[in-house]
Amino acid sequence: MSAPIPSESVRAFFAFHLKRNREEKGWSRPELATMAHISGNLVAGIETCSRRPTRRLSRILDETFGLEQFFEALYPRVIEETGLPPGLAEFIEAEAEAGVIKIYENFVMTDLFQTEEYARAALRADRPPNRVDRLVAERVERQEMLWRDSPPMVIALLDSSTLRRPFGGREVMRAQFEHLLTLAELPNVHIHVVPEDAGLSPGGAFTLLSSAGEPGSAYAESAGDRGRLVDDAAYVAELDHLLDLIRSKALDTEDSQVAILKALEEL
Repeated sequence: MSAPIPSESVRAFFAFHLKRNREEKGWSRPELATMAHISGNLVAGIETCSRRPTRRLSRILDETFGLEQFFEALYPRVIEETGLPPGLAEFIEAEAEAGVIKIYENFVMTDLFQTEEYARAALRADRPPNRVDRLVAERVERQEMLWRDSPPMVIALLDSSTLRRPFGGREVMRAQFEHLLTLAELPNVHIHVVPEDAGLSPGGAFTLLSSAGEPGSAYAESAGDRGRLVDDAAYVAELDHLLDLIRSKALDTEDSQVAILKALEEL
């Protein structure tokens, strides 16, 4: 992969100067990763523009290189360049750093599980093509966390209606179900299907983010790709209790895989 050209984008500018500062110090990528307490894959991903930096990482890089407000000052411009709503951008940053991600989804497959074709079909209806392209690319990039060296634990509760609501036609749904079954085999991914007779009405999709030793946060989705990231302890606890209730009514992981396989066979 060719080196990013710094004049092409803010993200490429960030990548170029990360590599420049690292090489001026005479550090390899693994050496920088060790000093900054991050993974070597993350350093490589940012230098090649295949991973997007977070605010926390930007601050760590400034501290590691002995810089004052260089990478951290660039970070808001990186976010602006994505064109994402502020609430969604804030959530994606927090999601990337979470150790545990708990999801309840009642309309479509959760973003982290969508194939590119399914995502494009689900987003296409009411958005201009250039916005669809940006959102699809963002989702594909976010999904890389599921396969990284130290992935988050993901517990996803999918309402059974997400298996019946078609996006993109039969072949797109077939690929989506096959992808879902592949993800279900990962040790860090736990998928639960919530049956129709669960007798629950949670009101909307939401995600809970947490890491050891840190306060949790919640993201409540809303229309227009917007939402809000909330760290109010009482609200987070309320949603956590709701998620536990939904999970108690959901199928276990084995029966959920059977339900997904049945949906695939019925296409």
